[in-house]
Amino acid sequence: EFPAGAAIIPNPFNRIPGFAIERHWFVPGFPVMAWPMIEWALDTHYAQHFHREARAEHSFLVFDVPESRLAPIMEEVEIAYPTVRSFSLPSVGDGSDGRIARRHVEFGVKGPVEAAADAFALMRARVAELGAETS
Repeated sequence: EFPAGAAIIPNPFNRIPGFAIERHWFVPGFPVMAWPMIEWALDTHYAQHFHREARAEHSFLVFDVPESRLAPIMEEVEIAYPTVRSFSLPSVGDGSDGRIARRHVEFGVKGPVEAAADAFALMRARVAELGAETS
């Protein structure tokens, strides 16, 4: 049963649909179920708001350096390239996820294609100055 005037949101995960009333979207379930429904709503009703400019993301791994030593590099990159956002994702590297069994930080940038490439080059240069091992 759905409220009067509701529009159905298809659910490819288990066929239990969500619904929309005006610009309000209601989706059931865990993220694995809700994600394709939200994606459908965005693609179907709001596509004009996405991918209006080409964007890029670049990252590399920095080994055995605490994230706190990388934070000033992130600040420098974002000041030098205001349209770019930097990111860091630390990992204890215990290998429990089947990935790299060594402490590391995934370190990178995302933004407009040209600016992201330039910002990434600056980021790599600054990490090299630390003498850190990278991938």
